[in-house]
Amino acid sequence: MPILTVVGQPGLHHNFLRYILDYSSKLSPAINESPFTNTGTSHKKLIYSGLFERIQGRCVEQDDTGPFVICVADDLLYFERASMSREGDRNNDLFDYDNFKNFQPWNNHYVKSIIEQYKINKDEMIPKFILRDSIKQSYLDIKNKGLYLENKSKIESVKKTSFDNYYFPVSAFFTLEKFLHELGKLDVKYNLRLDLDSVVPKYREFASKNSILDTHSIVYEILDAIDSKTKIEIPNLDVFQEGYIYATLEQKNDFILMPMVNGFFSDTHEIVNYLKYYPQHYKAMNPNLPTFNGIPNPFYLWNLKK
Repeated sequence: MPILTVVGQPGLHHNFLRYILDYSSKLSPAINESPFTNTGTSHKKLIYSGLFERIQGRCVEQDDTGPFVICVADDLLYFERASMSREGDRNNDLFDYDNFKNFQPWNNHYVKSIIEQYKINKDEMIPKFILRDSIKQSYLDIKNKGLYLENKSKIESVKKTSFDNYYFPVSAFFTLEKFLHELGKLDVKYNLRLDLDSVVPKYREFASKNSILDTHSIVYEILDAIDSKTKIEIPNLDVFQEGYIYATLEQKNDFILMPMVNGFFSDTHEIVNYLKYYPQHYKAMNPNLPTFNGIPNPFYLWNLKK
C-alpha cells in the first residue's frame, strides 16, 4: 500500500518527484542508482519500494490509491517546451523549426490545424513566422490550449477523490530553494521523514541535465526589461519562447499586432520602440484576443466562424 501516489504528465517531472520521495524518505530502503537517462529525463527503470507510486498521463480512477500528489502546470510555457523536447526521451532540438512536424507524435493534430488554418501545403515545412504566430494565438487563448486542458482534466480527477491531496507546482522545480521548500511542506503534511540534505546533489544533477530549465527564465527577464524600458540583448530563443513574448505583448498593448517575419528582435529597446511608434493608422482591435475590455471580441468570434 503506497503512502503517496504521484500523478503527472510528461514535462511536469513527476518521475523525478517520485524518485526523490522514495530516495530521500527514511521510511523506504536506500536507492543507490540515479534515475537519469542519456537525455536527462528520470525514466531509467529502477527498483522502487512501492511506498511511492505514480500515475502517468491519465486521470485518477476510482480504484487508484491515494493520497495523490499531482504535478500542476502553473507555468505553461515551461510545460510545453519540456513536453515537446523531452517526452519519450526524444531530446528534440526546439531550434530545429524545420522538423516541428516530427517533434512528438501526439502533436499531429496541432500540425494539421496549422496546415489548414494557414493554407500550407502538407508536404512543405511550416515557415517559422507561421509557427510562431500560431503558438502566439494559443497563448492568447490559453484556457483552450490542449496541454492546459490535459493538465486541468488530471487536476479535476484528483479533486473528485476523498483523499487529502497535494498540488505540486512545476515551478517548484525551477530552483533548489523552491524545490526544497515544497518538499518540506510535503514532508510535514504526510510525515514522510525526508532527508532534505540528500536531495541537494540529486537536484543539482537534475538541473544540470535540463536544457529547458537552463533557458527558461530569460523570457521573463526580457518581458521585465520591456516593461521597465531597460535595454538588454535578446539571445537566440526558440519559437515557443518567441510566441509567448509576442502573446504577452499583444495582451498588454491594445490594438497592436507583433510582426510576422522569420527574424526576431535583437534587443529590448527595439521592441520598446516598435510598441511606441506603432502607426496609429494601423491600430485596430486585435482579432486574436477572445475578449476585449472584459467582453467577447466580435472579430475573434467572427474568425472562429470562418
